[in-house]
Amino acid sequence: MSDNNTHHLDARDIASQLSHPEGEDGLKVAGNMHVNNGAMIQRTIDLLGCRDQDTILEIGFGNGGYVPYVLSRAAGLRYYGADISDTMVQIAQEMNKALAAEGIAHFTRVNGLELPYADQFFDKVFTVNTLYFWEDPQVQLREIHRVLKAGGHLSIGIRSRTFMEQLPFTQYGFRLYNAPAAIVQLEKAGFHILETAEEKEETMSIMGMMLEKERIIIVAEKG
Repeated sequence: MSDNNTHHLDARDIASQLSHPEGEDGLKVAGNMHVNNGAMIQRTIDLLGCRDQDTILEIGFGNGGYVPYVLSRAAGLRYYGADISDTMVQIAQEMNKALAAEGIAHFTRVNGLELPYADQFFDKVFTVNTLYFWEDPQVQLREIHRVLKAGGHLSIGIRSRTFMEQLPFTQYGFRLYNAPAAIVQLEKAGFHILETAEEKEETMSIMGMMLEKERIIIVAEKG
């Protein structure tokens, strides 16, 4: 994330807003995430391999700014978004008002542990930069497994442990992962790993430090 518009927040505040964005500061943090994680979000969506008529779930959609990009990946897609923040649900609905009105995009506040959807409802599920905050990864991954159709795909995007350990706010409530540790969680929950992409991004300023961002994207299939 960048320093823009959040210079008044300390490391603990930033960690809190990243895990559960609320109010004006939450909107600013979400806006920064939308910009600074754009390449990672798009890559996670691309690796999902959306097909015509798929029903897609995004967990932790932030301000909902990438919903149009998701829907552009194939014809006749339906988008559902689940987030723990009332603020993010409200702003995402505003940003995607026309899509919501047409019944193409749906936004729901969730408790973070349970998903309010029927078994085998989704063809694809993706989430970016949320795994660090999951209280019980196995509970949440098994919920994703439940709502995915047989053969459905899950795409998870995270920053590498090596990169995240350099950031001052990750000491507050983050559980950091390298690729093997994340894969262990997925396989334990009944997923079969299809692809693991470990990639570097451009160097950027984060809280006054110049750092090269590293992303990990894991694509898994419901076993």
